[in-house]
This record gives sequence, C-alpha cells and structure tokens, in this order.
Amino acid sequence: MAELVDEGSAASKLRSLIKRVGANTDTRIDFGTITAAAPSFSVLLDGMKIELDADDCAVAEHLTEHTRVASVNGAPDINVVFRSALTIGARVIVAQINDGQTYVILDRVGAKEAY
Repeated sequence: MAELVDEGSAASKLRSLIKRVGANTDTRIDFGTITAAAPSFSVLLDGMKIELDADDCAVAEHLTEHTRVASVNGAPDINVVFRSALTIGARVIVAQINDGQTYVILDRVGAKEAY
C-alpha cells in the first residue's frame, strides 16, 4: 500500500492524519487563538464567532503556570516555575469532545504563517 504524505507544516500534517485515521465523530481537532491572557484566558476557535473562556476548557498542564522539581547535574533539587504559555495571540490546538460539550487545549503551535 502506498504511503500517503501530507504537505504543509507539522500542525497541518497532524490535523490531516487525525482526520484520515479515524471516523471518530465525537471529537474534532481545531486551531484557535488566545484572545485574553491566563489565568482567565479566552480562546477564539477558527471559524467560530464566540469565544470560549477558561471555564469552558480543560488545559494541558504544560501550558499553565505550574511548579516542578528539577535537578541539574546532580545538584540539589530546586523548584522551577513554568509560566503560562497562553498569552494573547498564541495559536493553540483544541480538541472538541462530545460534540462540542468539552474543549481541551492540547498544545501551542508556531507562528500563524506555519499553517
């Protein structure tokens, strides 16, 4: 069987692969833009006229402000604070689950010109 190769950026290829692999009608993958910064962020999904706010979405931990314990080269553990990646204008990948009843912000993507 010939391998299908999608063109475009990594984000476009991921979206195309997900669409091609499954017939899951309960989940959609979309792009969106953060329109208000965390912690009370808002996101506008491409093609939608309404904005989702923080209460409408679950967010992957690595995109939120959080603290992790780290050690570098055997040094004593330190607490490292990661700032929120949900800044105004950031492009994000959003999964709509249960026919739009649940939204999950999965990750942040590169510049808008990349897809």
